Amino acid sequence: MEDRTGGAASSAGLTTLLREDRDRHYGSLTHPGFHVLLVYRLARWSMANGGPAARVVGLLCKAVNNLVIRNLYGAEVSPQAVIGRRVLIGHHQAVQIPPFSVVGDDCILRHNVTIGLAGSASPRTAVPHVGRGVEIGSGACLLGPITIGDRATIGPGALVTVDLPRESTAFAQPARIMRPRPPVATPEPRSDRDGQTRTDRRDEEQES
Repeated sequence: MEDRTGGAASSAGLTTLLREDRDRHYGSLTHPGFHVLLVYRLARWSMANGGPAARVVGLLCKAVNNLVIRNLYGAEVSPQAVIGRRVLIGHHQAVQIPPFSVVGDDCILRHNVTIGLAGSASPRTAVPHVGRGVEIGSGACLLGPITIGDRATIGPGALVTVDLPRESTAFAQPARIMRPRPPVATPEPRSDRDGQTRTDRRDEEQES
């Protein structure tokens, strides 16, 4: 698989990557987005290193990924994906990054972002490659073997199935008013036999 992050993530040590991830998530060790990347980085480390220790770390990462990251946090990030340095998962809910996809350095992902295949019959490698510094809004879907250029901006709810040039902007259609709601009629006060409204009579009874 081609690493379109320029090898930045693979050339840095695990400690450096985790420190950058923590700083990118506002310096918080409790940020869920940092937890997602922590498990991902450790799983990648275990895949790249042999030995009993790496195998134990890999098994622990798999258990935490299934029980916590996926089932509790609602994020699915495959260790077979390539994620660059200083990536911010600002809102972790329902973020999906499948195997063989690429997310470049300094990207921002918000909640409900789906990076995936265009269809169930597509090959597993037919997934998006996202360049550096790309900002992806909530609810956006990036599907198929597409390339997102560096520093592109993808707005909330956008469905992207074609390549985006670098520094371009893609937004979904804005909401349209299909039919205005009819005005709500205000009922007139009902009068009793003496020509007084019920509210007037109630006030008089309270005063007496």
